[in-house]
Amino acid sequence: MQQSLKNIETDDDAPVRHTIATYLAALRTAEKSLFLEAFASTAKVGHRSIAEGTFKESALQEFVEEVKSLHAANGYVEEFHSDPVVTVTGPVASVHVPFVLKLGEKEVTGTDVFALAKVDDQWKIVNKLYSA
Repeated sequence: MQQSLKNIETDDDAPVRHTIATYLAALRTAEKSLFLEAFASTAKVGHRSIAEGTFKESALQEFVEEVKSLHAANGYVEEFHSDPVVTVTGPVASVHVPFVLKLGEKEVTGTDVFALAKVDDQWKIVNKLYSA
């Protein structure tokens, strides 16, 4: 019998969800320290633009600067997740989640896909891929 991909929250995935919550706080506040808490220092962030048909990959520092520019341009930036699918397999995890990103008065919808690894006994995002 195949198990549903929708993961019931367990003790194993609570720390992974905490890391994603830290990322959401970092995005909302543009606080670099929160990004550094959530992401591995070597993390990459990829973006697939559906409208433009392009793919862009950024290092963490570049992504942090991009978030700061979104705050400067829009005044308010916050991402809301719904129905995350969290899978933990030993020291690695994945999170697949639809989002709504509020940029001032505008809203953008898309999907986030996070790959995480346990680094020094803490869950860190090693890769974030999103489409919008």
